[in-house]
Amino acid sequence: MFELRLRLAFVLLQQTETELKESGQSIIDQLIQQTQALNVDSFIVRQDWAVAEKYRDPNSWNALTDLDIKELFDHIAPLMTESDQDEMAKRFDALMLDLELSVLNNERKQVTLIQKVIDTAGKLSKKASIPSVAQKMDLIHSIQSSTYWEGATVLAIERIRIDLRELIKFLDFEQTKTVYTDFKDEISTGMKEHPLVLKYNNLNTYRKKVERFLKEHSHHLTIHKIRNNLPITMGEINALEQILFEQGSLGSKEEFIKVHGIQPLGKFIRSILGLEVNAAKQAFAEILNNQTLNSQQIRFMDTIIDFLTVKGRIEPKMLFDSPFTDINTSGIAGVFDEEMSVRIIGLLEGINRNVEVG
Repeated sequence: MFELRLRLAFVLLQQTETELKESGQSIIDQLIQQTQALNVDSFIVRQDWAVAEKYRDPNSWNALTDLDIKELFDHIAPLMTESDQDEMAKRFDALMLDLELSVLNNERKQVTLIQKVIDTAGKLSKKASIPSVAQKMDLIHSIQSSTYWEGATVLAIERIRIDLRELIKFLDFEQTKTVYTDFKDEISTGMKEHPLVLKYNNLNTYRKKVERFLKEHSHHLTIHKIRNNLPITMGEINALEQILFEQGSLGSKEEFIKVHGIQPLGKFIRSILGLEVNAAKQAFAEILNNQTLNSQQIRFMDTIIDFLTVKGRIEPKMLFDSPFTDINTSGIAGVFDEEMSVRIIGLLEGINRNVEVG
């Protein structure tokens, strides 16, 4: 992280805009504090003490040259550790700082990094029941739109990093598959900030475009019914298909099938948007309101609710696999008796049927 911050600061200081220069200096000040905090009694630090002592002096950071940067990379960066213990927040920091640097350097990888931010925001949007996440929901929804990024600046990206980094810990680990990397790039000077350009030119980006379209139109009556476990008709599905493939910007239904395969549209939408948490709880109200449930049974039902709000459906056989076997190795059969297990499976099948009309 030290190297990434240093590269970003170096490029920011080359900019003409006062705010960008100030941002670069702020990062430098932070790196100076980290260097001054190095443990002087550490054997590893003592091995590079001459260089460490040099950069403990704030004056040595004035007007850094390429040679200074290389010295910091080679001797100081390996000594650094992040004090923040939240690993997911640190990964998010790395993602956002890398994005800021790629925008300044006008690198094509900014498109990939933006998509990772959009994916992360999409996962956070599923956590609206958490108060601190709910407070940032306007921002979370905004950055899932491609139009937001067309005018995004480095300073705006930095504000996103600051506003969301403390929320990343609420993401479920098994759902967070994005790997944030910190590549070593050559230092470039004289770079100017460029607008971001997003291009949808492959199957993966088309898939993301469909997902964003659905999220942006989540208040459509039929989509609302799908998210709230309300039965839908074939007429409603046909009308929704017309909006998606004829009036919208998603291309033809054939292109959609090429990417997502042949499947009921309602089922697909539910898998993207999930089930509203209140709808999921209402579907199992007769069981959740049972005052005799033990702690393991409550945890099992909470897992069902959480899974439905993210994935939208649960096939009965999944109740005998992870994450349910993480609660009991026998899955639902080890947590509930046969009668209750049958009731739960029946309710799940009802939830699934509500979107299979299309």
